[in-house]
Amino acid sequence: MQRILGLALLLAIAFPATAQSSLQWGVELFPNLSFRRLLPRNDINRDQIDAVDDMEQGKFSYSAGLIATWRKDKLGFKTGLTFVESGYQTKRSEVDLRDDVPPGAEDERTAYQSLFVEVPAEMLFYQNFDRKNQMYFSMGLTAAFNVDNRERVTYYFGDTQDVVTEQLDNGDFSALHFSFISGMGYQHDFDQGFSLFVQPTLQFWLTSLLNDPNAEFNRNLYAIGLRFGGKF
Repeated sequence: MQRILGLALLLAIAFPATAQSSLQWGVELFPNLSFRRLLPRNDINRDQIDAVDDMEQGKFSYSAGLIATWRKDKLGFKTGLTFVESGYQTKRSEVDLRDDVPPGAEDERTAYQSLFVEVPAEMLFYQNFDRKNQMYFSMGLTAAFNVDNRERVTYYFGDTQDVVTEQLDNGDFSALHFSFISGMGYQHDFDQGFSLFVQPTLQFWLTSLLNDPNAEFNRNLYAIGLRFGGKF
């Protein structure tokens, strides 16, 4: 991991310092379906694992931010600063009357949200179709700093619903995360240096959410979605 991060840092320094490389600034949006890979403790039995696994599912998430790309011929480098909202949720299920639930609630669903500030370091490999159109392959790492964690419970009352949000203790979550990110995209260059791009993307978090080694279950997040944006 340290060697990979060192290489990413070296590339971040080398590309901007290359006089013949072209620089573009831009904005990017990444709507996605986020989910988690379950990490149970060794002493948890198979029935408990299956029960938790069956109860949880993915949710809509997103990230958005500013990017900078340097390109020389068919090779490029990308970095930036991005705000990330990610997590997972439980399936809609009947309320447990033993819990403190609003009167009249029939079903409930809990969404777990984690918010990050993220810095990517990605290599871009271009294949030109013509002067204005190209495909590219993106692969790299991101470093993300956890800034907030929330639990959002939705209670269903027939055709209506009520949402209760609770702040979770940030001390229970890992402060620094790393993820692998990759995708294949298409870019169209307009006149005057403006470009639009779209990229199906997979992002897998290499570090787990919680920092408690005694937690019965921990999780690695991942996301599948479509990154798109503009550069100038």
